[in-house]
Amino acid sequence: MIRALLLLLLGAASFVAVYIFVGPKRSFTHNAPIEVSSPAPVGEIETGSVSGDDTSRSEAPPPLRIELRPGAETLPPSDDLPRLVRDVTPDTMTAGPRLTMMQARSAAPSPSPPASPAEKRRERLFNPMVLNAGTLKVRERKIHLAGVTAPEFEAMCGEKPAAWPCGRMARTALQSFIHRRAIECTVPAGAEKIPDPASCQVGGDDISEWLVSQGWAKRSGDRFGEEESRARDAKLGLWSPVRPGGQSTAVASGGG
Repeated sequence: MIRALLLLLLGAASFVAVYIFVGPKRSFTHNAPIEVSSPAPVGEIETGSVSGDDTSRSEAPPPLRIELRPGAETLPPSDDLPRLVRDVTPDTMTAGPRLTMMQARSAAPSPSPPASPAEKRRERLFNPMVLNAGTLKVRERKIHLAGVTAPEFEAMCGEKPAAWPCGRMARTALQSFIHRRAIECTVPAGAEKIPDPASCQVGGDDISEWLVSQGWAKRSGDRFGEEESRARDAKLGLWSPVRPGGQSTAVASGGG
């Protein structure tokens, strides 16, 4: 009996000693409870506040407020109103300033003013070939001179036995007058190319007028009436009853 009592006292003493030296220690830190505020109204998100009884913590920063306009992801009914840019900022990042974007309205193009009528111009042609006294050829394009009627290349004038090759002589006279110079033909207003027949010049002189004044062509139309009368009176070119022999100098020089 005494032995059992001694064992009991020894066990109690051992328990007290273990409790004193190994027992729970007091905690010097205290985790403050976190309080979350009530949910924000629709269209407004507000961060919660943190409170606690730890006097060593710093004051909580002011709450971050992000305003979202309801229906910002949809296009406004009217194109004249600004459209909010969709906010795609993640929840872990601070949202930037709210931006708006105006709808670009496509304005109807203003009607272009009516084009003014094009003015007449002159087209320069080089190395013209004389087919006859009234027809030129430049790069496979034939140009008939306006306002004249010229003899064909094989035409003969006068009566036998005094007939003479007026067609050949008229072509030779025109070749001498042009003398490898470039010609300039008039393109009427609104036209894209030289008309047929055409009014052409060489060295500032009208070719048709020169032909009529020298008697190597007859006028066709109302122009060159005075030039033809003078050539007929002087029996020049085609108006000569015989082969003309005094026009060689005038033909070569281009004078009258």
